[in-house]
Amino acid sequence: MRKYLTIACLISLCLIGSAQAWEVPAYLRINTGERMWFSQIEGDLVQSDRTKLGITENLGINRDKLVWEYFLNFRFDNIHLVRFRAEFPTTYESRNDSTLQIADYRLGYDLDFYMTPQLLFGANVDVDIFRVNTRVKDVTAARAVYNYSNDSTRVFPLVGVHGTFYPIVEGIALRPNVSGRVNWWNYQGLETWDWEVATGVDIPVNRLWTWCVNGGYRYWHVRFNRERDTPDMNLKGFFVETSILF
Repeated sequence: MRKYLTIACLISLCLIGSAQAWEVPAYLRINTGERMWFSQIEGDLVQSDRTKLGITENLGINRDKLVWEYFLNFRFDNIHLVRFRAEFPTTYESRNDSTLQIADYRLGYDLDFYMTPQLLFGANVDVDIFRVNTRVKDVTAARAVYNYSNDSTRVFPLVGVHGTFYPIVEGIALRPNVSGRVNWWNYQGLETWDWEVATGVDIPVNRLWTWCVNGGYRYWHVRFNRERDTPDMNLKGFFVETSILF
């Protein structure tokens, strides 16, 4: 990850001399890009008899995985933001034939009800389409051998808050920022929370578009009931993302 951060810093320094003055246009703004999430997974598949099959301990799932996410945001009337985010199916493989696959698609809305030149704060709501596909192959726990497959999809809302701080930096056109976001839901056998903190910089290349580079840390917990078992998982790790703001 240090290599990606070093490259981003060098490119940012090269663009300082040619960057244009920061201006916020009055029309619709579009932001699109991708995120590299260096994710680590941990947790259990809890059986109906409360036996826990450890995702890494029993299934042998490789803990580390590079996850790619893609996003598209629309900001209008300055305070409204509609967000689309997609994590296409990512397969966590194991030392044996067991596998775990996760896909996550979110449609969200932000209402930024407090805004100053240096501070933004608001509330957010999301609709999450979350899919987990597991294959348990010859896993032994509590003197029993487990062999089964389970593919399930849950659709649920998320509510939360978010904020961004824009430090004042004199003499350069770059716009640094520090941001945070929290999401939460707990209802009908599903428990989840998701938070992240990030810092980055917006680089206004010209009057039409701005290059944005961010990096941070994300923690995601999810637990929900299925017909065969109950996945109880945590995903966490650092991320780097880059996007274009029109």
